[in-house]
Amino acid sequence: MAADSKASRCAIWFAIHDLKTRGYLTDRCCGKNRVFDIIAWNQDSVLGLIIRSARNQALTSFHDDIAHISALVQRNQTPGKTELWLYHPGGRSRYQILPGGAMLLREAK
Repeated sequence: MAADSKASRCAIWFAIHDLKTRGYLTDRCCGKNRVFDIIAWNQDSVLGLIIRSARNQALTSFHDDIAHISALVQRNQTPGKTELWLYHPGGRSRYQILPGGAMLLREAK
C-alpha cells in the first residue's frame, strides 16, 4: 500500500492514539527516507515503530522493510525496541523486529 494512502495515514494516527493511552510520548517521523514512522518513549523504554496497513495479516509484502530494519537492529543502530505494527481488516498485529527477522508479539488481554 502506498505510504501516503488514506489507510496508512489512519493507521499512523491509530497507533499514536494507542501509544498515548499507554502513557507514551510520541513523535511522528516524516520524509521519504525515514526509517521509522513513529518514535515513542516513556520513563522505561524507547520504541522505534514502523506502521503499515494491508488487506491481510501476511508480512510477505513487507519483506524489504523487515530486512532493512533487521540489519539496523543487528548493528545496534536503533533507539531501543523496534516493532512493526500491521493494521489489517482483522485488527492489528504487532511484530518485534529482531536481528533475524520479525516475531509476532501476543497482546495481553
